[in-house]
Amino acid sequence: MVLTHQYLRYSPLSRWGLVATGPALLLSDCIVTATLEGITYWHPRRNEKLLEVTEGDSSVTALDNSATDLAAGHQDGVVRIFPLKSKSSTVVLNGHTSPVTIVLFDTKGVRLCSGSQDTDIVVWDVVGQTGLFRLRGHKGPVTDLSFIPGHEDEVLASSSRDTTIKLWCLDSQHCFETLSNGRDEVTGVEVCGDLLVSSTQRVWQFASVAQGSKRKAGDKVVQCELIGSLKGNKCKKMTVSGGWLFAHSNGIQVYKILSEEEQAKALKKKKKKGSDEESLCADERIRLVKTIKSPGPLKSIRVKGGGSELCCVFSDNRLQMYKVGEDFTLQPSHSLQMFGHRADVRAVCFTSDSSRVLTVSDGMAKMWSCKTCHSIVSVECAAGLCAVLAPGDQFAVVGTKKGSLQVLDLVAGTISSTVSAHTGSVWDLAMRPDKRAFVSASADKDVKFWEFALQGQGSLGITHTKTLRMEEDVLAACYSPNSTLLAVALLDCTAKVLFTDSLKLFISLYGHKLPITTMDISSDNSLIVTGSADKNIKIWGLDFGDCHRSIFAHDDAVMRVRFVPKTHMFFSVGKDKALKQWDGDNFQHIQTLTGHKAEVLGLDVSGSGEFLVTSSHDKSIRLWERTDEPLVLEDERETAREKEYEETLVEDKEEDQVETTGKRTMETLKGAERIMEALQIWREEQSGEEEQRNVILTSLDCTGSAYVLFIVSKIRPSEMEEALLVLPFHYVVDLVKLIAEWLAEGSHIELCMRSLVFLLKVHHNPVVAHKPLVAVMEQLIQSCEGSLDGVRDIIGFNLAAMKLIQLDLQENSTQLFTDLSGKVKSVKKKKRAVLKTLS
Repeated sequence: MVLTHQYLRYSPLSRWGLVATGPALLLSDCIVTATLEGITYWHPRRNEKLLEVTEGDSSVTALDNSATDLAAGHQDGVVRIFPLKSKSSTVVLNGHTSPVTIVLFDTKGVRLCSGSQDTDIVVWDVVGQTGLFRLRGHKGPVTDLSFIPGHEDEVLASSSRDTTIKLWCLDSQHCFETLSNGRDEVTGVEVCGDLLVSSTQRVWQFASVAQGSKRKAGDKVVQCELIGSLKGNKCKKMTVSGGWLFAHSNGIQVYKILSEEEQAKALKKKKKKGSDEESLCADERIRLVKTIKSPGPLKSIRVKGGGSELCCVFSDNRLQMYKVGEDFTLQPSHSLQMFGHRADVRAVCFTSDSSRVLTVSDGMAKMWSCKTCHSIVSVECAAGLCAVLAPGDQFAVVGTKKGSLQVLDLVAGTISSTVSAHTGSVWDLAMRPDKRAFVSASADKDVKFWEFALQGQGSLGITHTKTLRMEEDVLAACYSPNSTLLAVALLDCTAKVLFTDSLKLFISLYGHKLPITTMDISSDNSLIVTGSADKNIKIWGLDFGDCHRSIFAHDDAVMRVRFVPKTHMFFSVGKDKALKQWDGDNFQHIQTLTGHKAEVLGLDVSGSGEFLVTSSHDKSIRLWERTDEPLVLEDERETAREKEYEETLVEDKEEDQVETTGKRTMETLKGAERIMEALQIWREEQSGEEEQRNVILTSLDCTGSAYVLFIVSKIRPSEMEEALLVLPFHYVVDLVKLIAEWLAEGSHIELCMRSLVFLLKVHHNPVVAHKPLVAVMEQLIQSCEGSLDGVRDIIGFNLAAMKLIQLDLQENSTQLFTDLSGKVKSVKKKKRAVLKTLS
């Protein structure tokens, strides 16, 4: 028997460094931002994170809220609905095949509209947790949605990158008008009273026509007329608050929306000047007041307090609150800057006890607590590319893009000293194992040796000892753990291994096709691993410089490799967003850790090998821990093969199939399999072939019919249609028979009716032609009418009771207010009497 080598699995522990990477919402007492796959609640005045919600691995791309719920659209096309300030979702809606670009609640919060890059708009029932219908017509990604007021949320305006705006009637589920914007893509649409404004600054005026019973199918619900364009530049998105329209692109344009009285006055003045026009043009009804210069690269804006407060989300992972002055100047009020970096984190380092992490980016170095994920200290520095921590973890040395070395005091939060070390960028710093010295590798072809030296007042300095001149730019360097060898990587795709005492060449490692970007040496000084921009990792022996194995490791350039201390296992990260673990002895790929949404730039392993820390272009810093869960390579390979097979099963639906609001996923396929298994158990029970009763039915102590109903009821309402669509017809026949039985018993009437209607809609012709179902259909006609009448009676009774309770509450509140006013009057009389007595 072959023994299988087992490893311990690494898993995500925490993440930090994110403020806002997507849209934001302004609530009454907090701000909600999208932070990659998470949703974060912030209290800007206290500069505090209130709550972080993470569900799923896909980034959040759209947000909207109703009075009680928060809807989030994701990169993988899923829409999740959370109760406000809750950590778990209550509804998961899966209907898009591309990233969701916009989600929008109606005024009552019972319907949700979602638009996606797949050009579709899906209208969802929030209460029933199902899709109502799908709107198709756009030829490009849907960018924005807006309800037109005055029509009970039955008219929806949508914009798209196909240069059009479409108006939809949700009652008849059709597009009744398409508005053209020429050749310009439309990225936003907003309703201002009876005006419709697009991001291209075009304005349409609409008026209601033939409503209610007077309107026929296909008629226009509103009549739109182009009345002109606004002054100013084209924008990305717009938002309306308190009679003001804010539009942003490179700057923020503020427009004043005139009320009906103001429009009447303006029109009167216009006629006095001799104008014959009977109405105001677009730029007179919505006047450009001021264009505000943007404080940074804007991603989105939100307005609060009728335009008095502005929330700006910037592309550099920053959120800033501004107070808007009377002259529309922006005065910073609250900021969330201490929670993340503004630029890519290029270097990460663990402290000696692995309790803190140092991160370095362009313009900022931060020390973080691994336990609380909060920033302990921040130091403004130059554009850092690499860093090492000095002994004691109170000072750090940062190599910069301009070639200088900066010594940072991490206790005082200041720069202790700056040394002009190189004339080119410092690409790497390598600490000597005794931690008394380090080397710097630079683009000026020099490798310089430095030692730490104490200076006055307890500060730390560095002293240059010697310089090694190389033939090419030096990209990376590392010491062997026994301090006898120094390896340097050059721009000519080779690595040189030198003796540290004499600096003479020991061995030369060549074989990479592109420059080596990173390297590391194992704890026993026997292996050196190199990662290159050619996507390969090579494992070399340090005794003779022989290449043990060349591994195609990543789909893009390898950025960092690090050995786990006291082992031959190592980790690698690359621009393909992946973190991978490898075994350097048998050259096996152990596991792949995913989570980052952009190229991974930094990696470090703790001294014990228990923790990993990575940094990425997505501005996130992630901590990984080693668990006690064993990992078997054969099981991992089998899981990967199953995942690939499952992806082949989830294919696009055929054209002749009925159109649904959902999409086929593994969950819907598994739901269909569970239904078929339950129906098979029910068949065996009906046939009576088995001498002994089924184990599942015995354990649950139920009949086969009850077991099938239990399985069907466990499927999510949003996935029910897709699960039923997969069933073969002979299973459909059995399910229709069972539905007739359930309806006769009065069990799960709503679920049964929804399933029955969908099955009959999909399999109408086969059902009609199937003679054994004739009697069942006659039974269904009788039972459906009675069941639905009973449900209607219950709903009507409940509505009447709720209205009665509402009336009682209103009367009680009025009575309470009257009683309170009487008490206040009596108290005032007593006070007056006391004052008269005292006087």
